[in-house]
Amino acid sequence: MATVYLLGIYAFESLFATLVCVAGSQLEKLRAALLDIRQTRGTSLHDFGGETDEREAAGENNTHSEQFRHMQKQLNNCIRHHQEIKR
Repeated sequence: MATVYLLGIYAFESLFATLVCVAGSQLEKLRAALLDIRQTRGTSLHDFGGETDEREAAGENNTHSEQFRHMQKQLNNCIRHHQEIKR
């Protein structure tokens, strides 16, 4: 009887530890994706900051809206990923 009891406790603890590890790794992936979005936004602002006048003269003034849409898609994916982690 004691063996079954101890086996049940260890099984529960190992299951709990596994779930904590999986959730932690998923949250780390989410953190990395958010940092990637932040770094991409920071570099894109520096890259396109001085070239806006030249691009507007050339007729390419939609690059900022394209970047915004791309970032919005990435953020939406991160939100979906976070919702999946919570389930």
